Amino acid sequence: MSKIELVYWKDKIGGKIERLDTEGYSYGFTIGSHGEWEMVIAKEDIEVRRNEIVSVKIDDVEVPGKSIALPCPIMRHALGVVSSLAGAGKPKGVEELRILNEAIFHPISDGTIKKGDLLSVMNVFHAAVERRLARGAAEKWLRERYRY
Repeated sequence: MSKIELVYWKDKIGGKIERLDTEGYSYGFTIGSHGEWEMVIAKEDIEVRRNEIVSVKIDDVEVPGKSIALPCPIMRHALGVVSSLAGAGKPKGVEELRILNEAIFHPISDGTIKKGDLLSVMNVFHAAVERRLARGAAEKWLRERYRY
C-alpha cells in the first residue's frame, strides 16, 4: 500500500483540478482471450496544428467494469495519433464502469478534424483482477498454518 494523491479534472478536461488523498495498492490482472474493439469517433469539428496536443470531444466509449482499455498502436487518422482517452470526474477503480468522452490527440500535421472522423481504435479486454496480499501477509498466513 502507498499513500497517493490523485489529481484529476473535476468537471472537464482543462477545467477545475481536484486532489484526493487516498491509498493505492498494486495488484495484477489476467486478460482473457476475448476482447472488443471500440471506435474513437470525433464529436466535434476542431482545427489542429502540428505538435500542439489538443483535447477532442468524442462519442462516449464505455469501458465495462473489470475491463482494461489499451490503445491500438495503428495510426487511424491522417492528421495524428490519439495518445490517451479521458473522462472528467473522480477516478474510478477498474471494477467500475468508466465512460471516456475526450481524446488527447497529438497532431503531426495542420488541418481540421471533422465530426464523425475515426480518430483511433481502443482494445477493451475483460480482465480478472488479482489483488495481492499485503507484503508479508502470505508468509504470515503460511507460517500460521504450516508450523514446522
